Amino acid sequence: MSRNKAPSIDMEVGILPFKSNKAFYMCSFALFCSWLTFCWQGLSSVVQIWYGNEIFNHGFFIVPGAVYLIYLKRNELLSVSFCTTPLAFIVIIPALLLYVVGIAGEIQLFLHAATFALLPALIWLMLGTQATKTITFPLVFMLFSIPIGEQLIPYLQEIAADGSVALLSLSGIPLFRSGLYIEIPQGRFLVAEACSGVSFFIASLVIGSLYAYLNLASVGRRVSFIIISLIFPVVANIIRVYGIILIAYMTDMEHAAGADHLIYGWFFFAFVIICLLGIGELMRNSIPDNYSELRKSGKTVVKFDYIIVIVLILLSATFWVSSIQDDDDGGALQALNYDDLRAESCPISLWRPVLNQPDKELTFALKETDCEVIVHTAWFGEQGNELISDLHRAYDPEKYSLVTKDELLIGDHLLTTLLIVSVTGESRVIATWHVVNQTIFVSKTFTKIEQIKMKLLGLKNGGQVWYVSAPVSEMASMEKALKLLIEQ
Repeated sequence: MSRNKAPSIDMEVGILPFKSNKAFYMCSFALFCSWLTFCWQGLSSVVQIWYGNEIFNHGFFIVPGAVYLIYLKRNELLSVSFCTTPLAFIVIIPALLLYVVGIAGEIQLFLHAATFALLPALIWLMLGTQATKTITFPLVFMLFSIPIGEQLIPYLQEIAADGSVALLSLSGIPLFRSGLYIEIPQGRFLVAEACSGVSFFIASLVIGSLYAYLNLASVGRRVSFIIISLIFPVVANIIRVYGIILIAYMTDMEHAAGADHLIYGWFFFAFVIICLLGIGELMRNSIPDNYSELRKSGKTVVKFDYIIVIVLILLSATFWVSSIQDDDDGGALQALNYDDLRAESCPISLWRPVLNQPDKELTFALKETDCEVIVHTAWFGEQGNELISDLHRAYDPEKYSLVTKDELLIGDHLLTTLLIVSVTGESRVIATWHVVNQTIFVSKTFTKIEQIKMKLLGLKNGGQVWYVSAPVSEMASMEKALKLLIEQ
């Protein structure tokens, strides 16, 4: 195993002089360029999300912020020996595989998670375990760059609705709740996605974690404050929704009933952050600085064998990823011609799923159901679109809200069903399933796994989604329709 003594530390200025540490800098630069090349698609897509989704605008500041946090710890970091470690491979190899799976399955969460797990892992590889321990939080902080959290929206909506209804009931305000709709004598309110408070929740977690690291010394206080930063925005959002409805009730819908309640929300969010920081100040204790002066560093080495291996692995994985991303059509586009099942002269249904860029879709009323059972099916070729995506909705959230989820056994398939209610009080049931490689899947997870397997094998991985909906009063007709469609 070849070794090169590096890097020596300039004890007076607290830096790594380039002249005497060329090997260290060159290896670090090679690793960074390899990471940048391999993760380019993940970086490109994550920047688009940061820019286009206000929930994740903070992503632009996470890595620069982490670098600044490392800079603040420079004295402590430079007083510890640097030694390239193979232990980092326990993160690097799974992250590489996760990225490849993300490419094959077009799963952006996997791409982004792998991208921002690889970066701190490569830093760990270069600095060694002992040195990395001194900057553990800044490296973990980089993971906040991953745009994740939108999956919490339905749960936060439900919590906000439950909490605000409880407070309204305690206040003696007459109300009627149907799903996420809350109706008072003066009007009706929908606890929409914008009212879920997910932006507050994520921002509070990021700010709370950063504040705890910078200002709280003990582990107990840090953990306690992070827990507070998770609970506080949820409780505050409940109070916000309650306050909006209360103001509308007291002013006969003159205030807080329109777009102005969103403006109130941002002022309220600022107030919540101030309160959170105030709580932090009450918990604050000084962090001792044991490294105001640099101590003499021990021997430091760069192990070229590990650097060469990981660079070669990253380059090989880059070519593997390129081979997966072919230019085929993702499978023959399905005709979606079901004239033998379509009922004629039926009115257009208010219900319709919201799908993101299907290659082809079709909505029709099923025969012999008195136009009550509505079928919607769509084909995704997996070229610029995804069969399984968080952007797909079984219903328009502006027109319907979810009441409950249930299951319905049709033959050998246990379908998930959704009970939804419209703003006019119409209740409908929706059942859905997917078809990939002529196989029916009721689980989104297993559908995506099948698509990834086919992609890695070089096969076409396009698929079809089915939605069937009917009024709650027509469940018998819907079950017959489901048997007909699944067994065809």
